[in-house]
Amino acid sequence: MRLRNSSFQGLLCLALLLPAAQGCTRRPADLPALGRLETFAFNPASSLEERITVMPPALLEHYRDWDKRPDYGSYKPSAADKALLLEYLRLLPPVYERVFKARCAGIYFVSGLMGNGVTTWVIGPEDKVYFNITFNPAVLKAGLSETLTQRERSCFIPRAGWDVRVDAGTRYKGLLYALFHEGTHGLDYAAGVSPFCDDTMPKYYWPGKPVSGSYFYKAWSDYSVPLKRSDYHGRDKITFYGLGGGPKIDITEAKYVYEGLKKSPFMSLYGSKSWAEDLAELATFAILTGKLGQPYKILIVYPDSRITLEPLRGEAGARAAEALSYLDKVK
Repeated sequence: MRLRNSSFQGLLCLALLLPAAQGCTRRPADLPALGRLETFAFNPASSLEERITVMPPALLEHYRDWDKRPDYGSYKPSAADKALLLEYLRLLPPVYERVFKARCAGIYFVSGLMGNGVTTWVIGPEDKVYFNITFNPAVLKAGLSETLTQRERSCFIPRAGWDVRVDAGTRYKGLLYALFHEGTHGLDYAAGVSPFCDDTMPKYYWPGKPVSGSYFYKAWSDYSVPLKRSDYHGRDKITFYGLGGGPKIDITEAKYVYEGLKKSPFMSLYGSKSWAEDLAELATFAILTGKLGQPYKILIVYPDSRITLEPLRGEAGARAAEALSYLDKVK
């Protein structure tokens, strides 16, 4: 989920925003076409491979309109692309594939997409929440460390002699990060792990009792508002991929931003933007470093020195283990 995904969904469901903002729990009288499962011709008996397909034209037009990117194109995944995605999906805990089979309406690729991926919700029979995932096909070719480095660099206004890099090993493609992260959002939408995954989804569809209980309120006071003790210098200026008017932080300030991150409970800058992103980053990097045995290090380079940050050595490490325990509870 890009940090602006909820705004994208807000455009899709504009008529629903006011009731949701007012805390209304009435069932919405109607949903727009792209918020209804039947729009996507979902067949629960279809294989996941069959659901990895070309994006529906109406959904592609929404992405083009919202990002003001008429150049967005629908990418047709090859057999090799599908095989890689399914291979990576099976590196995740079994609950992911189980939920994907039951609730994933479609998996698409959009050429030129700003960011690595987007997950959006749709409502199906019995008011159950389903989801679609869209990836940038660049993650099929770029290495994992390259993909994460590009994401991190997009936070900062560049300067000669200064840099930020991420070491996540050389074994996997960027698709691994995109799938783990977006897949966790999908799990959250469908199973209600966090209090709610998207602050524009009508409250009626929020989980009555999140799987994680009060877990997120130990770091957050609301969806995108951290507790004072969890906040840090520059967090409110963090943007990615040029979205939100960014980048807003000069890279010469990166040291102070990462010093703040190190003392915070968050796994990454990205994870400190909302509890939905928090969950996705905690799960992703816990699995990457734990089960897959890969590194996760952030290197901040200055003209005359460099420092390395390993978020899992801090509070984020303990929080990640607890977050994974809640995923195991998803039925």
